Amino acid sequence: MINVIQRRLLNSSARNSSTSRNIFRPSTQTNKDEPYNKLHSGLCMNPHPAKRDKGGEDAATVTESFIALADGVGGWADSGVDPADYSRQLCKNIQHLIKYDDANKYMRNPRSLCVDAVELTKTVTGSSTCVIASMDKEAPVLYTSNLGDSGYLLIRKQGKDLVTVFRSVEQTHGFNFPFQIGTDGDNPLTADSNLHEVDHNDILIMGTDGLFDNLFDEKIIDLVAPFVRGKEALEDPNLIANVIAKEAEKRSRDTYYLSPFAKSAKEQSYDFMGGKEDDITIAVAQVKLANKGNE
Repeated sequence: MINVIQRRLLNSSARNSSTSRNIFRPSTQTNKDEPYNKLHSGLCMNPHPAKRDKGGEDAATVTESFIALADGVGGWADSGVDPADYSRQLCKNIQHLIKYDDANKYMRNPRSLCVDAVELTKTVTGSSTCVIASMDKEAPVLYTSNLGDSGYLLIRKQGKDLVTVFRSVEQTHGFNFPFQIGTDGDNPLTADSNLHEVDHNDILIMGTDGLFDNLFDEKIIDLVAPFVRGKEALEDPNLIANVIAKEAEKRSRDTYYLSPFAKSAKEQSYDFMGGKEDDITIAVAQVKLANKGNE
């Protein structure tokens, strides 16, 4: 029964194609005779209801080796600037660097990919957060760079349970004031940079703050768990991303819900209750190590 419900969620999300302008997937040619480590990934972009017609203000780049998410800072709208302009161009430039520059030099240093993409985007007014993950093609290592309040969760199946291997930490100047790159923004070199030794079939959940402001980590893991019950491989990461996004959207509209955002607000002495409506962008990826074949 759960699969029928989840498929309906996926089909309802597929009706909205306005986010296609925010997703950048560089075409790549691979040599099938030379297997390499990769990320089997899926993506869901669920814009804020008021921004759905224009596709929202998040953007993403997705390949078998790289995933990058950028969240355009909404405050620019007060100055007559579309916050989507910067996030889209940043991800477009990340795509360009991966495709036309030496992608291998960025594979083990995604922070330098962010730095170079910011330099290419300096003529665009605006700013965004940015989280990037890159999979080493040869070693079982995942590299990450995270600036701002987007983030990621790395989880692993141990026996019948899913456990957290790592959870990124938000970078903020204050409550609801994330680090950001772009016009008058923070230095991209201040992005948190991490290296994770990974196992075959580890699962990476990446998201903009629309995910982590509305769902606690435990809930995200609970939503993923049915997809690995009795098996190791994720058959459809796109479906899982959609299921998580739908739950985050539902919670964002619940005015009586003590959301992660509301919990943080109360800790900072702000009177706020409920979820936080926002663009919600989620990437779900499973690590596939070349020496494990199709396991």
